[in-house]
Amino acid sequence: MPNEMSKLSEQEGGPREERVPDVAPAPDPSSTGRAFLRLSFWQTVLSVVGTFIALVALYAALTESSAVRQQTSAAVWPFVQVSTADFDSGDTAGFTLSFTNAGVGPALVRSVRVVIDGEPVSDWDDAVTRLGGTLNDQIGRNSISDSVLRPGQKIDLIHVSSPALARAFQAAIRNPGTSISYCYCSIFGDCWLADSRHRALNPESVEVCPDFGDAKFRN
Repeated sequence: MPNEMSKLSEQEGGPREERVPDVAPAPDPSSTGRAFLRLSFWQTVLSVVGTFIALVALYAALTESSAVRQQTSAAVWPFVQVSTADFDSGDTAGFTLSFTNAGVGPALVRSVRVVIDGEPVSDWDDAVTRLGGTLNDQIGRNSISDSVLRPGQKIDLIHVSSPALARAFQAAIRNPGTSISYCYCSIFGDCWLADSRHRALNPESVEVCPDFGDAKFRN
């Protein structure tokens, strides 16, 4: 009996195995770096895509704005034409010089230059004098410089019913050295320069109308 107790005591007091707790393995530095690179890559992709979308939206807005302005400008486009009407029946003769706005918007006539036989004239008094006439009740005049022509409006700049002076005007108009230059603008500030000799039907687009200086016609 004592032997059995001693054996039991030896078993209970004998050495015991200790259990080591589980320890998580240390993270692999290389895998962490790869994850960071993947994250940076997608962030860069998203940034590039966002920038591209913003540029496309800006381009679309600018294009639409330009198209709207072109449509609006076309809706108020002026087109000023110069024309003459004359007759000569022997005993009587007449001459009329007119400006007509054939466009769809108002025309702001900024400046006019009249050249007769290669020399600019300052006003109708100067023009009539050069053609051998005098201002009288047989001459009707209207002003055009710095005025507005509404769509479809026609203004007779000068109307001559004196036969001799009417024939002088008719001959001057046929002279290659005679011309009328004029510049007009739309309400949006788009301006055109026209010349009765070669640009009347195809006026030149200009940033601003020329002043013509001393050659400006002041009617």
